[in-house]
Amino acid sequence: MTMVVQDPAVWVERFRVDGFVRVGQVLDRDVTRRLKAGATRLISRFTDEGHTSTDYWNFDVDEQPPVLYRIHNLEKQDWPEAELLHRPELARLAAQFIGEPVVATAFALVLKEPRRAAGVPWHRDRPHLAPQTACNISICLDAAGPANGCLEGVPGSHLMPADLDVEAVRDAGPRVPVPSDEGDLVVHDVRLVHGSGPNPSDRWRRTIVIEFADPAIRLEA
Repeated sequence: MTMVVQDPAVWVERFRVDGFVRVGQVLDRDVTRRLKAGATRLISRFTDEGHTSTDYWNFDVDEQPPVLYRIHNLEKQDWPEAELLHRPELARLAAQFIGEPVVATAFALVLKEPRRAAGVPWHRDRPHLAPQTACNISICLDAAGPANGCLEGVPGSHLMPADLDVEAVRDAGPRVPVPSDEGDLVVHDVRLVHGSGPNPSDRWRRTIVIEFADPAIRLEA
């Protein structure tokens, strides 16, 4: 089990060696509460009001309502809490891992509906970048573990070549789950081999993911 790391110096070392670290509570609890309420409203637009757009990623299920699994371009959606995505605490945290300057380059809400969500295939976000030049900060809006599809990663895989076989690395392991409490922040290198399982439980797993990078690097694959 991945434990919360309290010492910022240890955060950086874990990130450098493993490619991911659970840093625990960084944001004020009221900020987390407001983000969670905003996420709930965004989801209800799809599930209850029938709202669709190219930013609302979903898949069909036979004779059932479609399953929403991601809201992309989260900063462009119409919700009062959007400004909270730009909290200075988040940029300062990212800078500890990848240096300064940093800029937020992508925002998304990743969600796993109870009893319906599929797993996320194992992948790397941006394998063409050098290690420790971009990271994803996940704001965990719900408690998560293997039972409801928490993040899993292969330690050290962010240091492997860009053209590696993701499935072979996943199978060789070790596959380490990263459980989290509501309000925890988890940081991972964009080169990390990672994925997650389905959510057969009766609990949500909702996470706001913000990518940070050096503004001078090319993010296109």
